[in-house]
Amino acid sequence: MHRLLLRGCALLILALVPLTWLHPLFAADHSSLYLPLILHSGRVPVAAAQAHWSAPIAVSPRDGAVWVVNPDTDSVTVLDAEALVPLAEVPVGQEPWALAIAPDGRRVYVLNRASGNLTIIDAATHQVTTTIAIGSEPGGIALSPSGRTAYITLTTADDVVVLDTERLTSTTRVAVAPRPYALAVSNDGDRSDRDEHVYVTHLLAIPRPGGAEATDDGRAGQVSVITADTSQHVQTIMLPPDAHGFPNLLTSITLANGRAWVPQTRAAPALPNRLTTTVFAAVSTLDLVAGMEDRAAYLPLNDQKIFGSPVNQPIAAIPAPDGDTLYVVLAGSNLVEAVDISDPHHPQLIGFVAAGQNPRGMAISADGQRGFVMSYLSRAVTVLDLTSVTVVDEVPVTGETLPPDVVQGKLLFNSGTNTRMARLPWVSCASCHPDGGTDGLTWMEPDGPRQTPHLWNSGQTGPWHWSATFDELQDVEDTIHQLQFGLGLAPGRDPLLLGAPNAGRTADLDALAAFMRHGTRAPTMPHPADETLATEGRRLFTAARCNTCHGGSAWTSSRLPGAAGTLDPDGNGMIDAALHDVGTLNAQDIRGATGFDVPTLLNVGYTAPYLHDGSAPTLEALLDSGHPDPNNAGNGLTDAEIAALITFLRTIDTDTPPIDTAP
Repeated sequence: MHRLLLRGCALLILALVPLTWLHPLFAADHSSLYLPLILHSGRVPVAAAQAHWSAPIAVSPRDGAVWVVNPDTDSVTVLDAEALVPLAEVPVGQEPWALAIAPDGRRVYVLNRASGNLTIIDAATHQVTTTIAIGSEPGGIALSPSGRTAYITLTTADDVVVLDTERLTSTTRVAVAPRPYALAVSNDGDRSDRDEHVYVTHLLAIPRPGGAEATDDGRAGQVSVITADTSQHVQTIMLPPDAHGFPNLLTSITLANGRAWVPQTRAAPALPNRLTTTVFAAVSTLDLVAGMEDRAAYLPLNDQKIFGSPVNQPIAAIPAPDGDTLYVVLAGSNLVEAVDISDPHHPQLIGFVAAGQNPRGMAISADGQRGFVMSYLSRAVTVLDLTSVTVVDEVPVTGETLPPDVVQGKLLFNSGTNTRMARLPWVSCASCHPDGGTDGLTWMEPDGPRQTPHLWNSGQTGPWHWSATFDELQDVEDTIHQLQFGLGLAPGRDPLLLGAPNAGRTADLDALAAFMRHGTRAPTMPHPADETLATEGRRLFTAARCNTCHGGSAWTSSRLPGAAGTLDPDGNGMIDAALHDVGTLNAQDIRGATGFDVPTLLNVGYTAPYLHDGSAPTLEALLDSGHPDPNNAGNGLTDAEIAALITFLRTIDTDTPPIDTAP
């Protein structure tokens, strides 16, 4: 399709174009970066057998219509791909996250993450025909070649649901490693589903044997392989660390011609944590025949010698129908990056094309001529001409339902291109807090090793940071300066932390705080297999006085003891009243001798590892240590009691009735 070596193409224009011409927001960097711009035409043969993968946007094989989810308005929209106009917006469940279109184009399956169900739409009439319960926090859906089987990840239950799409019943659940997220199903073209494989990414990197937290090689990315005929987990493909850290945030996987592509944000938690050494955008290429990563075909997107410009949050990598071009969707850079992979071991940059705000996925027409990008926060589909790598149109697909300040905060939170948020687009808030959650990592910071907290109920859990160094959410202005090297959202010199309040300094800083307070949603946790054991665990929670530190509606005793700006009378930079010593001081800690702020237990079953330094890899390890008094009396729990307590802990979400704080 797009190639540096012309193969029957009509036109080649090769020019050096300043990066600022391609994306004006990069202009704030004073160094000159240049990218090749390649434009040419030519028709592409259509692949005979198309694999299927989970995505928020898809093109119908029946009529070419484009279907896209609208997570914030609980709907999906279908577009006429020729006229580029919406045909219908269809209400579905809560927070539709992914969809799949049947091979005959007659059905559209919409996976609703917040409501935990699957909506089935008649594609011809645009009417919902069925809604069925699936389970907690479904993340991705992909179909077998025949369409008779759907595979669905349950991200908080660590399962893959195998669904019979004719009977609309689950045939089995396959237990996999934590945080299953995206998946893809192979298609060898023989019209049989039985010999295919299902490839499942796990969103967060897993600990390596012998690896340590807060190190650049302590973790690895993981892809699980399931057989279609037996629904058995048969293989694990590991993505090891390299000089840029380890693969994390594995948000998608796509397949073509015996290869797979897995975009990622590589993390390097050890010091020094500079702008260009903390996170790194990349795409791993898997050799599916060998069952391993093909390191020679690895795409280091932030290697400026190869790709010209730093980018942020690669979230999808879509192969062209002929397999010669890969289109990488860059959620934090508002771009699609086109890469020539006709020689996979010598990838070449084709160029960048602007997408809308926070693009989350892309689908390509059957002839390879057009791309359709889900521009999530533009509430639109951006239409691309792939022969010239240019924007054709941006088609609105839904309205805005969020308050203006939350929308503005969400844009800032997810942006790596706004120089006020980051000096260059290496990093964004979402690099460590995807969708307001956690990257699951322990970072070396000025205070010592610190586990990334989630933001799901941040409005209830002040003060913030493990050493209680923030007394208002607007204090993230300091994070923007210190970790993202951004100019900041407020003018002038910042007040000392815990000094004069940051609230009210600018509308944008208040908007970012509003998003953190109101714009994120805590995941739903699965119901326990043994309700009796969970009930006993809830009783033990009180009997063992866990509610001394973790009671109340926020599942923490941590509270702001007064108004912002008045809480540090001794000037040590910490809110001392919020700190509790539970014997977890680390030799690498700079702060922590007097204790740490008590974390919330909301979704604690989903946020391993534990403690401020990530030193407890599991809840079992945490309680086996004797927490909260590991160095003295311990917790007095037997193995059976620990098992019951953990069963309860893994159920805690916003629907769990709170337990009052013990006096």
